[in-house]
Amino acid sequence: MSQPRNKVRNSKQSSQSLSKPIKKLPANKKISKGKKNTSISIDVQGNKRNLSSIIELEKRKLSNSRASKMPLDIKPMLATLVDEPFNDENWQFELKLDGYRCLTYLKNGHVDIRSRNNNSFNTKFESVHNALEEWKINAVVDGEIVVLNESGVPDFNGIQLWEKKMQGQLVYYVFDLLWLDGLNIMEEPLYLRQEILKKIIPDNSIIRFSDHIDAIGKDFFEIARENNLEGIVAKKKDSIYIPDSRSKTWLKIKAEQRHEVIICGYTKKRDSDRLFSSLVLGVYEQGKLVFIGQAGTGFTQQGQQDLVKRMKPHITRNCPFDQEPALSDSVVWLKPFLVGEVKYTELTTEGIMRHASFQGLREDKVAFELNNEQEQDTREILLKTVHDQLPGSLVLPDEKEKIAILDGHDLKLTNLNKVFWPKEKITKGDLVNYYYRMEEYIMPYLVDRPQSLNRYPNGIEGKSFYHKNMGEHIDKWIKTFERISDSSGPKNFLICTNIASLIYMLNLGCIEINPWHSRIQKPNNPDWCVIDLDPGDISFEKVIETALVVKKVLDSLQIPSYPKTSGSTGIHIYIPLGAKYNYEQSKQLAELIANIVHEELPEFTSLERSPLKRLDKIYLDYLQNRPIQTICSPYSVRPKPGATVSTPLHWDEVKKDLKTSDFTMKNIFERLKAEGDLFSGVLGKGIDLNNILKGLSNLI
Repeated sequence: MSQPRNKVRNSKQSSQSLSKPIKKLPANKKISKGKKNTSISIDVQGNKRNLSSIIELEKRKLSNSRASKMPLDIKPMLATLVDEPFNDENWQFELKLDGYRCLTYLKNGHVDIRSRNNNSFNTKFESVHNALEEWKINAVVDGEIVVLNESGVPDFNGIQLWEKKMQGQLVYYVFDLLWLDGLNIMEEPLYLRQEILKKIIPDNSIIRFSDHIDAIGKDFFEIARENNLEGIVAKKKDSIYIPDSRSKTWLKIKAEQRHEVIICGYTKKRDSDRLFSSLVLGVYEQGKLVFIGQAGTGFTQQGQQDLVKRMKPHITRNCPFDQEPALSDSVVWLKPFLVGEVKYTELTTEGIMRHASFQGLREDKVAFELNNEQEQDTREILLKTVHDQLPGSLVLPDEKEKIAILDGHDLKLTNLNKVFWPKEKITKGDLVNYYYRMEEYIMPYLVDRPQSLNRYPNGIEGKSFYHKNMGEHIDKWIKTFERISDSSGPKNFLICTNIASLIYMLNLGCIEINPWHSRIQKPNNPDWCVIDLDPGDISFEKVIETALVVKKVLDSLQIPSYPKTSGSTGIHIYIPLGAKYNYEQSKQLAELIANIVHEELPEFTSLERSPLKRLDKIYLDYLQNRPIQTICSPYSVRPKPGATVSTPLHWDEVKKDLKTSDFTMKNIFERLKAEGDLFSGVLGKGIDLNNILKGLSNLI
């Protein structure tokens, strides 16, 4: 079967997965079927290798493991509850199984199955224990024991009644490997732990690998919902295993509202022949037991009888809540010991469950460990896991495409592995990471500014084109600014509003970032004036000499100035205006300064706009200070060999040995750590143009 566009791998619908045929994904997102795993494999010579040989070969792949004795009494790693499913190629998605979580210790033929609070399941699930005894390995595995009903779906009520009725099919779904043959492998990435587990799992109808799909969590969640399953679990592929922690690299998304609760009492109506009318339920919040509602349905007659027997030893005269809830019926209070699970339709504003239905006792849970678990924001957690895993990076190594969640928007980033600088082997993904890490420094010069996009979809050696009018074919959340020109009519310029819109531009193939000098709040008033020293066929030493003359002129007028390399062959010198003057005034200021500098350096500077008339001279470009004209921003990468960066400078760095090639994507961060943002003054109060013009009149 051909792989779908977003590369769903390693997933199955065989006997290793749930037996019910679940509804299909959309036609372009099918789950590929895998071959059935066995504990015997065939090597390239066609010779059978036994299980111990496989394990020895697999152990050679483990670089983050350490020798250790088998750990005992591990508490499992737990998933954080989040509010919505998501798509991401760095994550895999499993069905949330409605059963009992357990860890199994296998050593020298001895098997010990333990609940999440370390109670023994050896007798309760004897058939699972017997099957595991046939698995001749030394290992610790994590998984979930479930009972499948006639439809092949996990049935929580079935596992509750297993010892009495033994109806349905008992299955142990194994999904993680923590220790193997003398090695603690919990610090290995999840994908590697599972890869090994799949190769050594036995061919057994009771012990099965809990498989997953990659990337397409939203569609997989809809499958779970449509098939009345509990939900899904998302796991970051490179996550390590941290016992007794609620990790944010494992997330759970519920398809139905469920809650683990503490049974704190029961009510009895006078005119009812039922043993009790409802259960009174609570959870712990900040160490205090609080009322969360009542469950009056979900009981069979036999179920009520069994519950009464279990509740009777815990009857007490004292209300277990700090604040006794107002209930209409008489209550028999219980010591807060028994844990159950309920379904409900919604929570009220007071946090009370509506229409709660009892599902069964949770013998694998301890009352004091239960908290009122609140759904967390999926997007915030995904952003945090990226920062924690690889600080400052948005794109992980070898990613070809991904869904990035930035500023509340889903950005589909494509062709991330495309090489933009062939000699340096810098990819589009590397470029995205550069700008993502530069957010703190570059965004002050981009926010609320319309942009002229210069797109290089195939890197610096491919064809490029300018894209100024965004038209209608852009994502709806992208903001634009309309400017009407007499010559070309209306144009809608993209506005850079946040890091999401900057990354959006990069995904279009922009390498350099070219903002307007003004912001949309004052579109006719630039924040700075710029003198662009643009050399023709002349040495860079002459550019430096010219820049120093510009500084001398500006200093004589007491004009603050800020130089930066162009990232190519020139130097840009900025003057802060504070958006107090219009473009015409800014251009006139630049023109006056350019004329003074040209008079001092007539031999190798020029005011001629045409390149043919200034081949061996430096163009003192003052015409950059017009509406719509743009220049690369501070910290912008240039589409030049070496991936050079337009870099702010100290004036004392503008000297003979200065090279624009010394500042690149690869070293700019070290410079910023040492120097900080040298250009911040450009966005300051701005000059007093009236006083400057008085000074200029004395020079001219």
